[in-house]
Parts: sequence; structure tokens; C-alpha cells
Amino acid sequence: MESPSLLALALILWFCCYGALSCPVRCTCHFGTQSTETVCPDAALSHYPSNGLPGNTTSLNIQFTNLSSISAQELGATPLLQELHLPGNSLSSLPGDLLTGNQLRELPARVFYHAPLLNLVLKDNRITSVDADWLPFNSNLTWLDLSGNNLKKIPSALLERLSRLETLHLSQNFLETVPAESLHSLRALERLHLEENKLQSLDAKAFSHNSNLTVLFLQKNKLQTLPATVFHRLHRLQYLDLSENQLTFLTPGTLSLGISLVDLTFNPWHCDAKIEYLWKRLNDTPVQSVLRCASPKTLKDKAVADLTPEELGLPE
Repeated sequence: MESPSLLALALILWFCCYGALSCPVRCTCHFGTQSTETVCPDAALSHYPSNGLPGNTTSLNIQFTNLSSISAQELGATPLLQELHLPGNSLSSLPGDLLTGNQLRELPARVFYHAPLLNLVLKDNRITSVDADWLPFNSNLTWLDLSGNNLKKIPSALLERLSRLETLHLSQNFLETVPAESLHSLRALERLHLEENKLQSLDAKAFSHNSNLTVLFLQKNKLQTLPATVFHRLHRLQYLDLSENQLTFLTPGTLSLGISLVDLTFNPWHCDAKIEYLWKRLNDTPVQSVLRCASPKTLKDKAVADLTPEELGLPE
């Protein structure tokens, strides 16, 4: 019977020999007992080097080529991969599933400097902080998805570099507030996802520089009140979702008449004189769904729009 040491040596030789016979064209493979490095520096390379790529590759370096795309499926062929270097290529975007659903906690500075990305998806990881130096100043990024992470603060320093950003996903994090001007650099922003956070308040100037915003998601937070002017500069806002918060009334003037659709369902509306503004708004411009009183007990479950001035305690 073969000894364990001889068996281990045989396995190492098998991997090395198999790998030595399998290396992509225009690439160089370096085999070790515990690692396999594949380096592809040829400018003529325009496709991911799947053909011949050693399955036991631990480090892959594709540099200064014409590579324009890469998929999670292609990377899946190298399950032992620990390092991926992509400097100086022609990547314009990373697919949504490439870095999604991993265990990323942090990324090094300048990690995306050498790829002129338009879309960056880092959702469903464990990122707790964002380095402003991930992307260069005046980045071309138009779509950033950081949803499903562990962020407690809006990454303002990074956002200052993203003047072309049109869509920002920060949902399913642990954000508690949107400070004044934390989003002030995003003048091209059209869609903002802040749903499913821990938001308890919004600064009155939170969106004062986002005049191109058309869709704003704030549902499933803990908002109890809203500043009267918080949405006043959003002249292009078409859809606003405030459902499943802790709102009991709206300050007069909160909702601009220019907003086409507003979802205010599943808030604990307290139906007394303080709800007059919302009551009038519902009768002038119906919102997406029927709103019902949560209190007082005498009006519980009644439709807000159907209340009488007398029930609200308003003067005749």
C-alpha cells in the first residue's frame, strides 16, 4: 500500500502536470505546490481566457489587454481563486452577479481606478465602510449598488466623485439619517433607493441638490416626522414611496402637487386635527392606495379620505 506521503506527492504532481499542459494562449502559468498563478499581459487578448485556464488557479492577473467583459460564470470555473487583478483593460461594466452575494467586508483603495466602469454592483456583502479612493475623481459611474450591506452612514466622500451617477442603491443597510448635503454632489441622480434601513429622520436639505430625482424609495424605515420642505426642490419627482414607516401625520406642504404617485400605506395615521393637511390632499389628489386610521380607537380602520370635519375635530 502506498504511504500517505507518496500519495500526497502524486496528487501534487498530477495537479502540476495537468496544469502545465493547460494554460491559455497569450498567458503564462506559474505552478506551485499550494498556488497557481496565471498572468495574461497580451494586448491582443479580447476575451476572458477560459480555454485552458487551470482549474486550480489561485491568482489571475489580466493586465493591459482589450478585455471588455467578464462574468461570474467565467470566474466560477476557478473555484480556488483568491486574487483577481484587472489593471489597464477595457472593462466598461461589471455584471450584477460578479461581486454580489459574497462575504466582502472591505476593498482596497484604488481598486477600480484602472477600469472605466459605468456600473458597479456590490450588493449583499458585508461592507461596513466605503473608501472614497475606490474610484477616481470625475468617475464615469452611472449606477452604484451597495444594497444589502452593513453601512451605517451614507458614503458621502465616495459620492463626491460620482457627479455622473444616475442610480444609487443604498437599501437594506443600517442608515439612521440622511444628513444635510450628504448627497449634494449627485446632481444627475434620477433614482434613489433608501428603503429598508433604520432611518429615523431626514434633514430638511437632504435632497436639496438632487433636482433631477424622479423616483425616491423610503419605505420600510422608522420615519416619524418629515420636514415640511424636504421634497420641495424635487421638481421632477414622479414617484415617492413612504410606506411602512411610523408617520402619524404630515406637516402642511410636505407633498408637492407635482408628485404623480405617493405610497403612504401602512403608517400609523392618527386621525385628529393634525391630519387635516393629508386629509385635504387625499381629496384633491388621490394617492396610490387607501389610507386608514390607526388611532384613535373610535376611528380605527376608517379610510382617512372618508372622514368628516367633525370626526377630525375641525371647525365647521
